[in-house]
Amino acid sequence: MKSKLRTLLFVAAVALALSACGGEISPTSFPGLTLDGADAYLASNLHVYKFDSATGVQKWMFPATEGDNNARPGPFAGPPLKFGNAIIVGETVGLNGRASHRLYALSADNGAELWRFSGGQREYTDGASTDGKLIFAPNGDNTLYALDPTQLDGGEPKLVWKFTAQDKLWVRPLVANGKVFQPSLDHNLYALDAATGKLLWTFSAGASIASHPAMADGVLYFGSFDQHMYAVDAETGAQVWRSPERLGGWVWCDPLLDGDEIFVGDVKGGVYAIDRRNGNVIWRSRVGGAIRAQPVIVGNKLYVLSSDTYLYSFDRRPRADANSASPVRVLENGLVRRLLSTPAYANGALLVPLFDGDVKLTAVDLESRQKKFEFPLAAKP
Repeated sequence: MKSKLRTLLFVAAVALALSACGGEISPTSFPGLTLDGADAYLASNLHVYKFDSATGVQKWMFPATEGDNNARPGPFAGPPLKFGNAIIVGETVGLNGRASHRLYALSADNGAELWRFSGGQREYTDGASTDGKLIFAPNGDNTLYALDPTQLDGGEPKLVWKFTAQDKLWVRPLVANGKVFQPSLDHNLYALDAATGKLLWTFSAGASIASHPAMADGVLYFGSFDQHMYAVDAETGAQVWRSPERLGGWVWCDPLLDGDEIFVGDVKGGVYAIDRRNGNVIWRSRVGGAIRAQPVIVGNKLYVLSSDTYLYSFDRRPRADANSASPVRVLENGLVRRLLSTPAYANGALLVPLFDGDVKLTAVDLESRQKKFEFPLAAKP
């Protein structure tokens, strides 16, 4: 009972922290975008879409029709995973109280269902990861499922192994060098053998971990809800450093590595450049809302999305004598919806997923600082 109450209080606190401009945001309903060459795949609310990243022309939608809410798949969240010729997506909260939380494989060619996995008991929040052999799918039931899609039984992939943490898994793992690095809301980062699921080591942070780790030179970098960034040896799990000072808020933003710098944001709108060698803050700034989306670098600019509906740009490396970087709104008017999902750069534009609403994504031309297109494209009269 105490554990359940603690989880409910945590979810309520997260929703409050990520709220902006009124209303609450479910922490299990963030859209996800993935680029594969000229193709873009978007999981957003009730559908998964494939469209042309340059023009916004839709190629397919799953499910292809609206259908009966009590029977149809979805809603979906997290970045779709490209696995061979399949697109892997997961369901989040069930419709109309329906406890439906399945993982789907869709044909990249036409969106047809190839298989489904029904073993997860709760939400898939942030997609799945792969080592090219297995699919690693973290679920809100505290469990990471390792699946072999080459072995199907009754239309379901073989469950090779599973690992159960002490709390929800709300972020996809990093997979590298035969290991799976899985963050958890139980404050731990787990290192598992990718082939067997054997626990190799556990690192405990000061609070929940809900950011996808980055890795360079054998070191993992990630943030925590204790307002610190961490660097951990990927082989041993030993702490390399913890940021000497707290950031301004919880870190629920995937860190972006760029040479010796880490760019990250927090849920109070703080934007930081951090020295990868020691965790010191190089510069800091602030925007008008929570930051959950990973920043993006294009040329000499750092782009940051915020829950206040605005897309901001920063000088990638401010003057040496500058104490902070100044944010610039790329568009004079916001994008109407809260921006909580990581964008992607293609063809001179930043493709920005929008939280809920009829418009699922806006492509912003970075040179003209104008909207290039909105997806789905408006029907011609």
